[in-house]
Amino acid sequence: MSSVLLAVAIALSPQAKALDLQSEQGSVEAMVKLRCSLDPKQEEILWWAGTLFAQEPGKKAAPLMGFEGYNICRAEKQADGVWRLYTRELTFYRDLKTGKIIDSWDNPLSGERNEVVQVANDPVNTVLNAPGRPMHLPWVEADDQVMLTLNIPLAYPNPLQPAEFPAESSGPTYMGSEHFMFFAPRADLENPALKSVPVTYGWTRIGPWLPWMKLGMRPGSLLYIAQGNKRASVSELPADIQELVRSRYPEYARAPETWVQPNVTSWSAYKQLKQGAAAKQQD
Repeated sequence: MSSVLLAVAIALSPQAKALDLQSEQGSVEAMVKLRCSLDPKQEEILWWAGTLFAQEPGKKAAPLMGFEGYNICRAEKQADGVWRLYTRELTFYRDLKTGKIIDSWDNPLSGERNEVVQVANDPVNTVLNAPGRPMHLPWVEADDQVMLTLNIPLAYPNPLQPAEFPAESSGPTYMGSEHFMFFAPRADLENPALKSVPVTYGWTRIGPWLPWMKLGMRPGSLLYIAQGNKRASVSELPADIQELVRSRYPEYARAPETWVQPNVTSWSAYKQLKQGAAAKQQD
């Protein structure tokens, strides 16, 4: 084959197709393939597991418990080109020594025993490329890998205000941040035949004490360190989590079918739980 024909063949080869992560369309579609799937009928599970640390002034970070969970997602492109992610998520807290999921916890910070409230947030929906909000993602291309770091600072009115929830509230404003580092094979992202790509990632979160820890505005914060990857279905999760999905959280076996706002957080869910318990006592 002549050098000219060889150059043309390479240029036309699907493997040589440039991954245009600088364009908004290319960047958004790559994110959908990474995070979920371009196929609106295909559900994807993003699994995670890690350790929760206490950070107190003047002290080194101390491990408190493990945690493990997942987000189940379905992505759908709207008529105007906007991508929506329909998701809900579960996280369970584990004893550091036994690895078992815990329903109560001896709090070393307060000396009290707390009832554990597992994370069951529904919905946790996302719009990737909202009108008037261009999506420019900081992709890093490194040989056969594509990497992406997302830093998300958070500050908004706390659903649990101190006057109403003195034991559970960390203050009038929720302050925290989340940090993701995604890694995916470049060839898979470039492959137009693939609607979803395998991904591994790291996740860090800094946030206030969890409401059920009942530490109020005690100085300090929580540090979450976790890693994870994609799973094909709930059947690929640990057996104890599968059993809890069957017995307590059957709706979390599937992604949401309809778009609902606002999203649920651990703080708003806790408020609903407390208000529901109070209403039952009044009946």
